[in-house]
Amino acid sequence: MISQEFTEEDIAYLPALEPEGWGDIRPRFAYFLKSDCCKPIKIEEDGRPVAVGAAIFHGDTAWLACIITHGEHRNKGLGSAITRSLIERIDRTRYTTIYLDATEFGYPVYLKQGFEVEGQYAHLKREREIPPFPHSTHIQPFNEHLRETAYALDRMVSGEDRRSVMGEFLADAFVFIGSNGDLQGVYLPTWSDGPIIASTDVAGFALMQVRTLARPAAILPLANTEGLNYLHEHGYSMYKTSRRMILGPRRIWHPERLYNRISGALG
Repeated sequence: MISQEFTEEDIAYLPALEPEGWGDIRPRFAYFLKSDCCKPIKIEEDGRPVAVGAAIFHGDTAWLACIITHGEHRNKGLGSAITRSLIERIDRTRYTTIYLDATEFGYPVYLKQGFEVEGQYAHLKREREIPPFPHSTHIQPFNEHLRETAYALDRMVSGEDRRSVMGEFLADAFVFIGSNGDLQGVYLPTWSDGPIIASTDVAGFALMQVRTLARPAAILPLANTEGLNYLHEHGYSMYKTSRRMILGPRRIWHPERLYNRISGALG
């Protein structure tokens, strides 16, 4: 099974591949195509993609994303083939660690490719509306002079250098500034699932308050027990978990300081 570069013309065929509950995947692949940090690929049959996937590159790590096989072409080894092809296209001397977030369907496929479980994400949602409330006075719109400090905070939490992608969304971010003028948290509402990174629970909870008004769903590591407790107190219920998996050297990261992840494609 030979993989090829995914093209703009292939976007029209994506609705036939959409897994249940994923929603419209066309905007994701449109982003993959326009971003210098992303490399989408496909496997074709009769001139149409029957399996797709993408690799997303940070400073020295990579994430595999949107690995999907057409429902009528499962059990043919396509999931393994597209995963293997993505890995083979990554320069492992530069991107030594590869991550992904595994669905139940994909989990056994990734185990066979050598991935190991590093942790789990809790997926939560709320049914009722949350009444408006005043935001913390420590929350401010992002200011350009905070850019490098925001990158450093994200690197401390994630263990990755994600500035090449993160930088596109900082202009719309909100930050939590401590009493001493130090940056303690960042919320990026326009970056996929709306990630929140914070060095303290106070900052994390304050930014979660802002996020909960606009987002009825939340996803964060099971290791962030304080964040989970906060969401439960505000009407969120966990309905499933997913596995964060790793191939290559483990990094030091702090899942307890991630108050909402970016997405399954980016951590």
